[in-house]
Amino acid sequence: GRVIRHMKEVIGAECELHGTDYNKSSIEWCNKNLQGINFNLNGIEAKLPYSNNTFDLIYGISIFTHLSEEKHFEWYEELYRILGVNGIMILTTQGDNFKIKLSEDELENYESGALVVRGNVKEGHRTYSAFQPKSFMESLFSNARIESHVVRNQIPGRALPQDVWIVRKT
Repeated sequence: GRVIRHMKEVIGAECELHGTDYNKSSIEWCNKNLQGINFNLNGIEAKLPYSNNTFDLIYGISIFTHLSEEKHFEWYEELYRILGVNGIMILTTQGDNFKIKLSEDELENYESGALVVRGNVKEGHRTYSAFQPKSFMESLFSNARIESHVVRNQIPGRALPQDVWIVRKT
């Protein structure tokens, strides 16, 4: 809800907004406190209650950060399914800025283009962590057009910034 609550001011009051999340408490809070937005509780399985080509814009902040490699492909396929033709998807991932958090072996895998996953907890949990090299993401988005890949500089004393990927459904 921290981003979607501002969308009507940015995009326009006539837009229809939908939010979906894995966290039941977040969805309950949003339903109670954010009017005029449709919220959906989803599970870890890549299955959303929307028709094909429903949305013009989909954004996901750190969704893929908490998923296995298999779920990366399943969730991307599901988001792509509900995105309209020429629609835009904006996603954030843990890219090169996060290399400093990787062990030597993890860094070697990352540099070879492999997704690095630390999965010592339940998949989807906030501490389940995936690190996405550029070549892995380019492979994930192979059926779309990458409009932009933004790697922001770290600001001292602040959290590491995630990469921003903007892709268009073709």
